[in-house]
Amino acid sequence: MKFSDDSQSAANYLRQAVPTMVKHGIVPNPLNYTLWYSYYSNEYPKLNEELDHAINYYGTCPPRVGEALFLQHFNQVDDKNAEQLESMQQAFSQVVTSLSHSLSDSNEQSKGFAEALKGNISNLDTFSLDEEMRSVVKDLSANANAICDNNESVSSKLNSAQLEINALKRELAATREEANTDPLTRLSNRRVFESIYHEFVSSCSEDENLTLIMMDIDKFKAFNDTHGHLVGDQILTYVGKMLKNECPESITPVRFGGEEFAILCPGIDQAKASEFAEKIRRKLASTPLKNSHSGEKIAPITASFGIARKQADDVLSTIIERADIALYEAKNAGRNQVKVA
Repeated sequence: MKFSDDSQSAANYLRQAVPTMVKHGIVPNPLNYTLWYSYYSNEYPKLNEELDHAINYYGTCPPRVGEALFLQHFNQVDDKNAEQLESMQQAFSQVVTSLSHSLSDSNEQSKGFAEALKGNISNLDTFSLDEEMRSVVKDLSANANAICDNNESVSSKLNSAQLEINALKRELAATREEANTDPLTRLSNRRVFESIYHEFVSSCSEDENLTLIMMDIDKFKAFNDTHGHLVGDQILTYVGKMLKNECPESITPVRFGGEEFAILCPGIDQAKASEFAEKIRRKLASTPLKNSHSGEKIAPITASFGIARKQADDVLSTIIERADIALYEAKNAGRNQVKVA
């Protein structure tokens, strides 16, 4: 999937896409926005040909055709283009917000002009006018009333459009939230983890603290084999909820994959990160659990932790590697403990 890195170009593509969808009665959902954004970006000549054919044949782009084209051209989004997709979503959000404000302002102005026009015509009736002038005023009044009636109709349509745009904004926000969230634990995913890291590194000095905690649930495969994957998922959900509750706003917990979690601690030194990891370790190891389906009591689970602080020559992958090494030292030393790289 290819998208422009230029946010201004992205916004221009979306401004062209919106009227096209309105003109042809195409439902304004994220799938169709992606199709018509791509149409005006001219990144996919074959897609443009197929969309032109659909419009010429059907007069619109039916949902089944749009879905088929989306699956054909956009089914795979690789890591390389994730930032470009995010850029498009941000530009889309800006355009929708701008359009929403414009509709609201235009609606209010139209109402004001209509009321003023009616008032001016009413004032003319208070003057002494000859028959010819009265005829002109009568025609003017009839035309003004027609304009006002039409304005009310347009205003009603603008209100409906405003409601649709607000719903679209909510849908877009929900879509972006889902794209950044692990569906099981509801923690942020690795995409957010990398974004926060790069943002912190680009905006802070070299000597600013940044510490990474890697956390892995002990003997989780054996736990799944004993209790089943549904209970295993329940445990992962519990761990995600606990991390979200225990981590202050400055610390970001993410599900890294499987039973492994990462806790990114910007602005926090290694000693404080160790204290925080130890707090999580103790709470996890001392909390009795139970199967939510059967009510069966389950012994507390434990986790091992590895901690690494960003050094001057580090990139994200080397910090993760050193934290992982410390994590496996904790595993090899007996599990349920914290080790520092």
